[in-house]
Amino acid sequence: MVKCGTSLEDMMNEGIAPFLSPITLFLGGGLLAIGLLSLLDLHFFKTKTQGKVALALGLVFILATEAMFVTSGASGRYFEGMKMDVTDCEYQVERDFPLERRAQPVLIEQKIKACMDTLGYDWTESHKHCLEARLSTNVFCYLPRATMQRSIVAFQMRFE
Repeated sequence: MVKCGTSLEDMMNEGIAPFLSPITLFLGGGLLAIGLLSLLDLHFFKTKTQGKVALALGLVFILATEAMFVTSGASGRYFEGMKMDVTDCEYQVERDFPLERRAQPVLIEQKIKACMDTLGYDWTESHKHCLEARLSTNVFCYLPRATMQRSIVAFQMRFE
């Protein structure tokens, strides 16, 4: 079943990443190994240049596989995990402060931001979707504090 608003590119990436990753990893690993062995004078090709090209192509295949996983839903807890964290924080705050939703909506906003802060996320208004709706429940208004996670999530957000 296709969700509303899902682009063809998103559907292709979701379906292609699990299928192509073993192929690209196998090809990339093989070419990388052959290229490294060619550098050590164990030649599988007629010239050293062909060995260097094999090494470069192996790296390209492996990096392409990584890019497929980083931009797909199979990428672990990065952007998808952040969505779940925002939902969990919203649920906890709504459960703990049911009457404040109408009486003090600012308190609810602050509590959700505080919850995300304790989970290791910074509030940021740098993404265009955050600027469209500056809400504490807008996942585009947060980035993880951890450097590696931050760079991966920022990369994933570019495709949203």
